[in-house]
Amino acid sequence: MMIKIEHEDNSLTKGLQQFFKRLLETREIDALFLPVRLKDSSSIMPSLVTESVQVDNAVPLSPAFPLNSGRMVSRLSYKLSGRKTAVLLRPCEIRAFIELIKLKQGSRQELILIGIDCPKALSSSDYTAYMEKDPLDDDAYIQKVFSENDKTLNGFNFSSACNTCENPFPVNTDMNILLHGVDLSDGMIVESASETGQNILETLNMQQATEPVKRDEVVAQIKEAGLKANEEMIKDIEEKTNSITKLNSFLDRCINCYNCRNMCPVCYCKECVFNTDVFYHQPVQYHQWAEKKGAVKLPTDTVFYHLTRLAHISHACVGCGQCSNACPSDINVFELFKSVAQNTQAAFEYSPGTDENEPPPLSVFHEKEFEDIIGIERE
Repeated sequence: MMIKIEHEDNSLTKGLQQFFKRLLETREIDALFLPVRLKDSSSIMPSLVTESVQVDNAVPLSPAFPLNSGRMVSRLSYKLSGRKTAVLLRPCEIRAFIELIKLKQGSRQELILIGIDCPKALSSSDYTAYMEKDPLDDDAYIQKVFSENDKTLNGFNFSSACNTCENPFPVNTDMNILLHGVDLSDGMIVESASETGQNILETLNMQQATEPVKRDEVVAQIKEAGLKANEEMIKDIEEKTNSITKLNSFLDRCINCYNCRNMCPVCYCKECVFNTDVFYHQPVQYHQWAEKKGAVKLPTDTVFYHLTRLAHISHACVGCGQCSNACPSDINVFELFKSVAQNTQAAFEYSPGTDENEPPPLSVFHEKEFEDIIGIERE
């Protein structure tokens, strides 16, 4: 089933706001999880909304992407609340949440998942500068991204995660807001993606729509462009990090703040080994290392930390880019993480966040797995 969201006061954003208000007015939904512009601020943050009037502050489409909300949704769903929540997420946020469900960190039981074609994002620092410079109004921004398909926004580059994404389209949802390949001058389209989604859309009594004629063609073009950009990025980062000397140089500004870990939506451990006494070295050890080498860089263990993270989460990386967004030293760790993640995921034939019923690779054992590596032959 497909329905049409028409302009409201010649505004696509207001049209979306009215759509979400209608959802909140149904008996099936008690709350909305949406990106909202904070009061007296240009900042946009995910918020849990229960009052219809507050939906007027929602910004469903913007270049702001301060965090991957997959983890926030897991906090709303890991235990039952007795309330139904409609959750609006970008594709990479959906993939992260699906991975967290597999790790028993969240549940879909009380959620209605609403996906949306990705509106691309700026880094947090670029978004602040963009808002101070000359920001486009929401509708002009939407048209620029979805109709013109630009890779820059008023002189600011979209994040490398967005520009190299091969799948900026939602999956594993109950309904999807379609924007790519849609004639936005005529409004937007919402499609049901599950029986639950269809039942809710039917209750809204909105104008029905048909599949956009150019949708498949545009989707194919975007996937091809993302694949090409991704291949170029991987080739470049592998050249920059293909030796221990180059890897040390790439990560030499790391200050062990652990922001990349803290912002990673699939890094879920309650206690990290790097926050334990294992890496709380004795003063004499630093002196011994310095005496052996003549000098020792502090903090230590920075490269080892990143290698450990890669071993831990590369199979589950969803490519959201929040690791780079959070780095105070401006190291584009996303490019390194994604290059390793692609190799890991290819080795396990695993695509994170695409199949809710497929177990994570490291949670299962296959008798004939990697025989060429472990050197064991079985009849």
